[in-house]
Amino acid sequence: MKKIVWISSYPKSGNTFLRAMLSAFFYSKDGTFKQDYLKKISEFPRDFFDFKPKNNFLNEVKEYEKIQKKISSSDKDVIFLKTHSANLIINETFPTINKDFTVCSIYIVRDPRNVILSLKNHYNLDIKKSFSLLTNEKNFISMNNKDLSKGYTLTLDWASNYLSWKNQKYINTIFVKFEDLVFEQEKTFTYILNKLKKFINFEIDQKKIENVIKTTNFKYLRQLEEKEGFIENKIMGISDNKNFFFNKGPEQNFNKDLDPSILEEINKKYKNLLYELNYLKE
Repeated sequence: MKKIVWISSYPKSGNTFLRAMLSAFFYSKDGTFKQDYLKKISEFPRDFFDFKPKNNFLNEVKEYEKIQKKISSSDKDVIFLKTHSANLIINETFPTINKDFTVCSIYIVRDPRNVILSLKNHYNLDIKKSFSLLTNEKNFISMNNKDLSKGYTLTLDWASNYLSWKNQKYINTIFVKFEDLVFEQEKTFTYILNKLKKFINFEIDQKKIENVIKTTNFKYLRQLEEKEGFIENKIMGISDNKNFFFNKGPEQNFNKDLDPSILEEINKKYKNLLYELNYLKE
């Protein structure tokens, strides 16, 4: 019954980047990435609810067990799902991530001082609103269409999202850094695949890995987006945003681009975790 492998992260932390790699490896013959492969890895909860009037998170979370059970009842051997949800139990009753249907998860963490700049670009916000989004411990993201809504995702703030996965004891989780995915892509992707082999059955093909890296490195994805557009902009509700989805990536530099006062606030708020993750050094 356990078939779901979660690709989890706080928003703008490399989730789609890793999803491109995994979709190319598992759903192509030779590891060559095409944007259509992203459709094979749905986002939860966004893709599993319809727009409804006066919808809310609690109404949806009550349906999570039934939906995740149905997903796991598929005749497929494994189902990858993307999520930005925190891993919590709501009202001591409703888990956002159900261990009974989960094989394992992969969590990508990214330096919040660069995350805030990506949030600013992605949602076309000013830096103060981006800071509020990053640090709001009760934050949701959802899809809205006039008086209709769906897909409430309980992201919380950057630290709470990460800690909800780190501190839980029921789901085996592979932790990686966005920075390692970008700057040591082949090494980090191979590490993820070797970890995954402990939980799901597949063969590691080195030639396939090489093709994945060639066609999913950040520069290639940016050129692909410039040529074809990004397939998920409309789904994400950002089709009017003229900024690139694959924007700066490895070139994002908070020391250069982030307002010093905001940088200081983030360093202060997340000091302990930044040291723990080696984003701050003594």
